Amino acid sequence: MFQPPFRSRETAVNPARGNEAEITELQGEVERLLLISEALWRILKEKHGLEEKDLVREITMIDLEDGRLDGRKPTASPEPCPKCGRTLGKHRPRCLFCGEPIAARPFDR
Repeated sequence: MFQPPFRSRETAVNPARGNEAEITELQGEVERLLLISEALWRILKEKHGLEEKDLVREITMIDLEDGRLDGRKPTASPEPCPKCGRTLGKHRPRCLFCGEPIAARPFDR
């Protein structure tokens, strides 16, 4: 009969510490992205005279792209290759089938 190797208490606790570190790192990334977003919004307001209502309207329009107002950005639907028509792989610089270069879409999920 198979016996799993003995795991000490320290070994069992380490995965939890790794998860805590990952959560802390993700929280830092969220904070960094919030700072960047706010800085970009301030630049747009100052340079182009936009108002908060403009930002809220655009957020709402993006949120509703999938037909649901749920506070989430919809995932992009698969698109066909402009050259061969086959379905493109996500985040690929070229079509997997014909090699056609694909324009970057930085906000696709």
